Amino acid sequence: MNRRELAATLSRAGLREYQIQGVHEPDWLPEAFPYLRGEAGRWIVGICERGTYTPIRDFREEDTACRFFQSLMRHATPPPPPAGIFDEEAPGLLKRMERWGRVAWSEYRRARRRSGGGGSGRGGSGPPGPHPGDQR
Repeated sequence: MNRRELAATLSRAGLREYQIQGVHEPDWLPEAFPYLRGEAGRWIVGICERGTYTPIRDFREEDTACRFFQSLMRHATPPPPPAGIFDEEAPGLLKRMERWGRVAWSEYRRARRRSGGGGSGRGGSGPPGPHPGDQR
């Protein structure tokens, strides 16, 4: 197995938060993520946390390093949710989020009126322009 095959396998499994030198280097990564990179003729597998790279193991062969990295990812990362798990919940969730947004803006405007900061909540130090949650 080489780095490209490893990245393809991890991608098919739905995993994205890792770094493989020269193959998978996303613009955004979490505070801590596993990495695989080559250094001085060796393959290093480790964890990067807040910009500090800490090696776990190093290998002579790319294949061995890739297989170790794959095992690390498989056992250290929870599996992705089954496809379509949120499809049934999405419409209700979106409706609730819209309602919460309307309630939040209503409470904000009510608090501004009570404090003498303006009736509509717009202008001055209020929110910029209309909000999708505003009722008209």
